[in-house]
Amino acid sequence: MSQMVDEHGTLIGTANPFPGLRPFQIDESHLFFGREGQSDEVLLKLSKSRFVGVIGPSGSGKSSFIYCGVLPILYGGFLTDASPNWEVVVTRPGAGPIDNLAESLLKTVKDYNTADGEDKKIKRTIVSTLLRSSSLGLVEAIQQSRRKEDINYLILVDQFEELFRFKDSTDPNSVNESLAFINLLMEAVNYEDAPIYVAITMRSDFIGECAQFPELTRKINDSHYLIPQMTRDQKRRAIEGPVAVGNAKITPRLTQQLLNDLGDNPDQLPILQHALMRTWSYWARYRDYEAEPVDLKHYEAIGTMAEALSMHANEAYDELDEEQQRICEILFKAITEKRGENFGIRRPTRLNEIASIADVAEGDVVAVIEKFREPGRSLLTPAFGIELGSKSMIDISHESLMRIWVRLKNWVDDESEAVQMYLRLAEAASQYQVGKAGLWRPPDLQLALNWQAKHKPTLVWGQRYHPAFERTMIFLEYSKKEFDTEQRIKELEAKRKLQRARITAIVFGSLAAIALVAFVYAYIQQAEAKRQEQNAKDNLVIAERNEAEANRLAKIAKEEKEAADAARKVAEAAQEAEAKQRELAQENERKAKEQEAEALRQKGFAEANERTAIANEKLAKENEDKANIARADATKRRYVAQAKAMALQSLTLSSDLQLEALLAQQAYIFNTNNEGYEFDTDIYNGLYFALKNKTDKEGKPNPHPLTASLKGHDFGAARSLVTHGKDEHIYSGGSDGKIIRWTYLNNSWQGETLVDKVRRPNYQVYSMAISPDETKLVAAGLYTLDDRNNYIEVYDLTKMKAEPKKITGFTYNIEDVEFTPDGKGLFARDNGGMSIKLADFNSATEVIKAPVKINAIDLSKDGKRLAGAGDNGTLYIWDIANNYAVTEVKNLGRSLTAVTWHPSENQVIIGNESGLLRIVRNGILVRNLPGHDGPIEKIIYNHAGSFFATASKDRSVRIWNVNRLTEPPIRLFDHSDWIWSLTFSPNDEQLMVGLQSSSQRVRLGAIQNEESIRSYPTKISTMANVLCNEFIERNMTPDEWATYVGKDLNYETTCKNFKSGAN
Repeated sequence: MSQMVDEHGTLIGTANPFPGLRPFQIDESHLFFGREGQSDEVLLKLSKSRFVGVIGPSGSGKSSFIYCGVLPILYGGFLTDASPNWEVVVTRPGAGPIDNLAESLLKTVKDYNTADGEDKKIKRTIVSTLLRSSSLGLVEAIQQSRRKEDINYLILVDQFEELFRFKDSTDPNSVNESLAFINLLMEAVNYEDAPIYVAITMRSDFIGECAQFPELTRKINDSHYLIPQMTRDQKRRAIEGPVAVGNAKITPRLTQQLLNDLGDNPDQLPILQHALMRTWSYWARYRDYEAEPVDLKHYEAIGTMAEALSMHANEAYDELDEEQQRICEILFKAITEKRGENFGIRRPTRLNEIASIADVAEGDVVAVIEKFREPGRSLLTPAFGIELGSKSMIDISHESLMRIWVRLKNWVDDESEAVQMYLRLAEAASQYQVGKAGLWRPPDLQLALNWQAKHKPTLVWGQRYHPAFERTMIFLEYSKKEFDTEQRIKELEAKRKLQRARITAIVFGSLAAIALVAFVYAYIQQAEAKRQEQNAKDNLVIAERNEAEANRLAKIAKEEKEAADAARKVAEAAQEAEAKQRELAQENERKAKEQEAEALRQKGFAEANERTAIANEKLAKENEDKANIARADATKRRYVAQAKAMALQSLTLSSDLQLEALLAQQAYIFNTNNEGYEFDTDIYNGLYFALKNKTDKEGKPNPHPLTASLKGHDFGAARSLVTHGKDEHIYSGGSDGKIIRWTYLNNSWQGETLVDKVRRPNYQVYSMAISPDETKLVAAGLYTLDDRNNYIEVYDLTKMKAEPKKITGFTYNIEDVEFTPDGKGLFARDNGGMSIKLADFNSATEVIKAPVKINAIDLSKDGKRLAGAGDNGTLYIWDIANNYAVTEVKNLGRSLTAVTWHPSENQVIIGNESGLLRIVRNGILVRNLPGHDGPIEKIIYNHAGSFFATASKDRSVRIWNVNRLTEPPIRLFDHSDWIWSLTFSPNDEQLMVGLQSSSQRVRLGAIQNEESIRSYPTKISTMANVLCNEFIERNMTPDEWATYVGKDLNYETTCKNFKSGAN
């Protein structure tokens, strides 16, 4: 390498063209690319109104746009309605907006910059007093310091949202300061005799705070510029332009990768700049040859956009010793804050205050700060090279550091919890002082003592959040002493009670032992006496029984002798009579046989004749029945065909809802009465749209509850639906982070949001499952702040307000969570389908490292087999009990995208990328089910196992009859969006479909909930009953019958509860 590199990895003589997290400065405008042509509109608004507000989300580049886009043009004299001479005063509100404005005004005066410290202090006091004297203070201050008449002044208030962030609504002085600062700006803009212009940059999420200041609100409404999101080409120029200025080249593949990693989130722009800064530094230090372009290997070496910032901050942290690391933690906790909306914001803090919180010298804090702001890092401000003093405001370069640096995220969470505990304690101390509350007791007391031992709060730290720190700590100490005293008293009382109990027990125990001995002896003697008495009684009974038995036997012997003599005489007489009867019977038998033979012969002749007659009659009847059946079948087919035609025609009559419903209902009647297929898709859709198109008396859409959509999720993001059979609930989870419980009440589904993005931010739900005992709900998806440390949440359904348990050990997207039958574990598809993990309720272990990407998994009901849909068109079935031995069923077509076990578990249904469904039984393909035109997303059976539903990226859902797979399925198509999820209602009466809504409307400050869950009835007969009983108000007229049904079909009433239209 021919060029030298300094210790920070920058080419000597060639500065790093990327600023990192900090904004571009005005002297770096030659490095600013991507927003060409957008400055003109800002200058036009500024010229017209003398005020402009540049508004945009965090990280969208507002400050850089002003410094490098607007100011260079302004200095160039291109604002034609004003003098070409400009003095720009840049200020940030911070904790003291008026004092900071005074400081910024003075910095434009040459003699101020050369004055000594005491002189500067006097000048600042004078200007601050002037600014506070009246609402025209800014005008007067500028007029006093104005050197030339033709100079225009631009007051640029950067980070205007600090005015609201640092305002304490409970402090009247803070509120008055904010109001006075805004009045200074508004009066300066409205003062026509002074050429003062005002521009502000502000995060869009603080726009609502401006509403409390009417004049400011009017100015922003009249003249604001919402900074647009950069297009892909603009982002490309922002990447490639600075590289070219730095006399280097970047490979197209790296540019493409950066654009893909950046995505469409404007918040990622500072992360992109930081990653490019780090990539450039690495390339400058380690490139193989002088002309080597910046490439993927340099980008990946610094950790890519996902890890670069965290790795960079960790490098600085690791360079500190143990004491400095402690100071570092306190430093970052002091300059960051977690607000109630559960997002992190900056809180710039003076150096001397940080030192007081850490209880160290200011120089010790400076040593730590220098590590994080040295060239090539710029993680803290003020920037490198600016001397730090006691009053220097220390701040992070950008909010994104709080989201990307994992260690800082943990610090922010920890500090937020500490502050909440302190505020609770302070409030309790205040209430105790006025007699409205008592001292703390466990568990609150123990939690507070743990907090004190862990955080070791100081006076300066405590007074940042509540002024009564000493009172609070005394309250805690007194609570501890009182509780300890109470416990000691209880222990002494317990010891005395125990001693008394022991003495009493000894006395009564001795008496009981003596009594027991006496009782045992008496009992033994009594038992012996009773035994002797019983023996005597038993011997007497035996003697009496023997005497009676002897008498009975003698009597029986006499009776048997008499019976034997009588029987002998009867037998002799019977023998003589039997001989005579035998001779007579033999004669009669001979005659009977002759007569029987003759009768049989005559019967044969008669039966032959009868069979011939019956056969002829049956043949004639069969021919007649066949003709009748053919006529009836033809009639039925005629009615069924007419029914399908009427159902289709009803879909075109949405302008006449009664006629639409009548045709759909009559089509159902024809189809049912003439043995048409019960689940015909045309009949279904006719009834469904008749119910869905229903309106109220004012003509507004009022669909029947069976077809009504469920509203609750933002962004149309119901990614997962599961049914709770026992409680008859449906749970939905989405990429908006919400978990909603739906209950069928008052003839409609009512939603209760259990988890929202405020309670648990930065988490998107992709899959959910309910445990076999229906007591737990697991939610899996993506932790957007750190997808490499992803986790699953486990909720107790009996205590949904409680914090969920987290199962860690996952990477990137988690999908297809499946409980094991015993409910003690669950399977999940992890890492984009490259890993399948088994988790208990603490952590997860990889059990299957997939040979290819697995697009879906499903666990058999008995928990013995796991099926996986391979991206290579192979079905994988793992034998869980046999160490996950795998069976592969190959050549099932293109990439498999869905898989589900049949309830009987002897077969699986798979769906592939082309939309084809296939049934595989025992490793053999047994049936193909065509129909869908795009990749299959989901396959799910109803609870009875009689139907299954399939969803596809062709934007349709189909319901298949398990017992009639040769019949076309019911096709649901009244949506234009992809389907994320499916579930059947607890009673199988409805199919719930989660959609990716593409029609959400975003308003300033709020997002409208979308109808992202559609409901479809599954029983056609139910829809038909509803139509006649609740919607249809008449029957068809004869003319309508003739037009839509046919003159050759006899008129009949469609709904029996109304009069015939023929009357």
